[in-house]
Amino acid sequence: MIDQTIFIVEDDPEIRELMRLYLEANQFHVAWTDRGDDAIGLIQTMRPDLIILDIALPGKDGFEVCKEVRDFSSAPIIFVSCQSEEHYKINGLAIGGDDYITKPFSPNELIARVKANLRRPHLLTSNTDPSTKLRFGATEIDTVSRTVKVHGEEILLSKKEYELLSYLAGHSGRTITREELFREVWGQEIFNDTRTIIVHISNLRKKIERDPANPKHIINVHGVGYKFIYM
Repeated sequence: MIDQTIFIVEDDPEIRELMRLYLEANQFHVAWTDRGDDAIGLIQTMRPDLIILDIALPGKDGFEVCKEVRDFSSAPIIFVSCQSEEHYKINGLAIGGDDYITKPFSPNELIARVKANLRRPHLLTSNTDPSTKLRFGATEIDTVSRTVKVHGEEILLSKKEYELLSYLAGHSGRTITREELFREVWGQEIFNDTRTIIVHISNLRKKIERDPANPKHIINVHGVGYKFIYM
């Protein structure tokens, strides 16, 4: 029995009901609101395991909701929107979203994305004791509490950002392809979306690198992927 709560922020009653039915059929608990301005307080109170978020909402749009939620929660956020233009997706990922689905969508695809974003996170796989704190530069990863500190101050990473950093740090010194990251961090075998990884890498660099434009830890391997370097 899955004991996880999905919070839907969607003002279209037919789409919302379809999502609810499929999620509950897959044994998820479901709560919802149809207004962006109501979503913040409800999410703070309920602390759902994952949030499905429309963009065009009354009160506050989905981008505003995402920004505010990221001030207190690292729960995965999946944007579900009729906006298919690339800049909408890039913006959604850049402000803290973990995934983006364009309407109309297959309910089975939604369920697959939800499960992929909720699946058990990767542990660091370095040779160190997994209970230890790993340090590089001014950054410290605590693999027990799943927290990250920079200069002693905890920074809030989304679940996907933490998993991405964890996977990269756990395979330091090795070139990791974008296909591997998409498979191991996003849980998807088909790799057809370079922008998703690029945006998440950019977000991580802004949070942990002294100079994100000239990174010292998350290094591009041209045409292949990335390499993580401890310094």
